Amino acid sequence: MATPLIRTVQEQGGTMYAFASAARDLTRAQGDPDLKFEFSHYALMDLPEIATQVNGLNTIEFDRLKDVAGGQYTPSTDDNRSWSETFQNYALNLEELVRNDDDFDPQIYKSDAEKIFFKYLQSVGALRFRSANSSEATSTVGRYAEEDNVSGTGTDYERLVKYVGTIDVINDKNYAANTYQEIFVNVPSSVGYTPVVLFEEDTYNTTSLAVTAGNNIEGRSSHPETGFSIQSLVDANGQYDINTNTTPGLGIDFNEQSYYAVNVNSSINTLHDYSQKGGNFKFNVVLVYYDLYSQSNPGNRATNLYGVLLLDNFKDGGIRELIKYKPNSITGLNGNAYSLKLNIKYNTSLDNVGVENNINDFTTFSMDLFFDTTSVLENAAKLLMQANNRYDNIANRLDVMENMVLSSEDADTMKAELASLQTQLENASLNYADEASLLDMITDINRRINSIVNGTIPTEVQYNTNVIFDGKGTKVDKSVPGKIKVNNDVKGYQLLTKFEWDLTNKLVGQKIIEFDPTSANTKGIYARLKSFENMIRMSLATGTANNDINIYIDDSYESWEEGQVLKLAFDSVLNLGGYNINIYTDKKNGWSMAKQITVGDLNSTKPYIELVCVDKTLLTFVTDVLR
Repeated sequence: MATPLIRTVQEQGGTMYAFASAARDLTRAQGDPDLKFEFSHYALMDLPEIATQVNGLNTIEFDRLKDVAGGQYTPSTDDNRSWSETFQNYALNLEELVRNDDDFDPQIYKSDAEKIFFKYLQSVGALRFRSANSSEATSTVGRYAEEDNVSGTGTDYERLVKYVGTIDVINDKNYAANTYQEIFVNVPSSVGYTPVVLFEEDTYNTTSLAVTAGNNIEGRSSHPETGFSIQSLVDANGQYDINTNTTPGLGIDFNEQSYYAVNVNSSINTLHDYSQKGGNFKFNVVLVYYDLYSQSNPGNRATNLYGVLLLDNFKDGGIRELIKYKPNSITGLNGNAYSLKLNIKYNTSLDNVGVENNINDFTTFSMDLFFDTTSVLENAAKLLMQANNRYDNIANRLDVMENMVLSSEDADTMKAELASLQTQLENASLNYADEASLLDMITDINRRINSIVNGTIPTEVQYNTNVIFDGKGTKVDKSVPGKIKVNNDVKGYQLLTKFEWDLTNKLVGQKIIEFDPTSANTKGIYARLKSFENMIRMSLATGTANNDINIYIDDSYESWEEGQVLKLAFDSVLNLGGYNINIYTDKKNGWSMAKQITVGDLNSTKPYIELVCVDKTLLTFVTDVLR
């Protein structure tokens, strides 16, 4: 059997990469009436950017991989091509080598696809693990979690797997002699990120694996896409290291009983409940899982990775992210939800690509009609309940009128009661007839309030201070009983960390201690916008600038707010040599210039500049040159 050939990441509609093990399991289920194949789980992942690692920040570095001869892989200038080549020539090729190995057991339900995918992410520097602790896992034996982001230690690791959930709706349909399956990935409004995602250790389905392949991937001599490499890729040590003592084979643990928080907290029964404890998060990749099990013995079951869905293609070194907001029960702000639909067409011919995937919107009418019908039925039920309530109210009013008529001695009694009601209504209307009546009412209310203030009417009001808590930049002091004191916890100046920006490759480089203006034609200054960090101080090497000095403010993680000020202070003499200072932001849309400062705008050789956001939607800025 040969390594599946895949296409380059497409620009629109998302790209699904399926594993050959999934096609094999589907074929097994079709040929065995006792074997069941069904989609069961999904995981949302935030794939990091393609960049050189700085301060422990996990990024993707394709050149960590090597060919079987030990040569380093040279990434393409097209990030989408590099991702597709390395995923095919490393991950899918390793899967095929394992499946073709003499020690491979074809009867085992558990596939190696998930272990290989996470190993691929580890090999390119995107993913790191640590052993789980007793506050995370019920049993820490063979359990792992992603590495922590430890503030202040220079470790800026960002978790990849943000949320795990279950697939609730699947629809089968036939169209034009083809069988399709609609899979709905529903992310509820009520959830945030899963606070801890556990990974369980598992061995590969082979006792050993020697790299015997040639220069090309298994069974391939060419690729239908021009220029697409089929060079076999391995780990940095020159082989596929699948020894679990060195690199554990890991997969997501979907068993709630493995999670310590689920077992000790009576209000948490499922991973869905557990995720309601998390907050907002971002994601750009969906991992789709299926269960393979025996219908006669359901306990004989395995959860396997079907494929990897990239929601967009790579632009400026990364994939655009979707933001999942969790509802705020205190402020009343609404959250959001996502429902992603995958249309999958199966091809069980294993001698080629394995599984054919169509992620599009055509021929989806049946499932949309099902949801629309369900919604109409729900609205009809609500209308019926409302009509029933109105009918009950009318019946009650009719009973009251009947009782009043039957219990009255004669019509004169009813007339007297109506006259009494009319008199009361007229007297009540007199209270609002003119200004004097209103002033009398206000005077009476004022008299009652003065009685409370003077102690004539004793009263005591107790406020619930538990609803007041610390927020961004504030500290709440409750040390005095019955009183609260809100303190400002923001220092006057917080310094942003500066890094080099490669103008040619558009990548973040090493941390800047002193910027050399004579390198301004190849390098810029990069800093990430953060809450309450409001100053960039720059020391300069001696020399005259040989181009415009470009400063890039990354607002992809923290958005600008109106009135937000960023201060730029030059500690050393700045000689622009007739060039300008350009300030860029709006990274998600490919960087746009926020402001340009010319030599004529400066008042000294050690400028002090304030950049002020006046419109956060249009990203409009003004500058004040104070020195």
